[in-house]
Amino acid sequence: MGQNQNLLIVDDESALCWVLGQFFASAGYRVDSAQALDEALGLMTTGRYDLVISDLRLSGTQSEEGLMLADFVRRYAPDTRVVLLTAFATQEISDRARELGVDLVLPKPQPLPALAQHVSELLMASR
Repeated sequence: MGQNQNLLIVDDESALCWVLGQFFASAGYRVDSAQALDEALGLMTTGRYDLVISDLRLSGTQSEEGLMLADFVRRYAPDTRVVLLTAFATQEISDRARELGVDLVLPKPQPLPALAQHVSELLMASR
């Protein structure tokens, strides 16, 4: 599982980026992480990712950078799967996320084994 697949983890909490990074790296994935939208977009333009896990809100305000990132990913890298994590999951956000091509919206905090299961299932299913 996870052989040579590239993940991008985007969250403004560095501790969470680190934990997710360690977890997925130990499962055999190659992992990059970013803590801000511009940093994530920079990585997306220079690298190739099989799946992006992003928090909805990256600057702690009411912002929704996760949706902006998803929109960019869909246009720039249509084969990349997108998982959005949010503590503020509403039907409206889920609907908007789906319209932007987000594969999955998950509540935060998400248990690591459950998240890993979602990730491997999305990577096995071709877009």
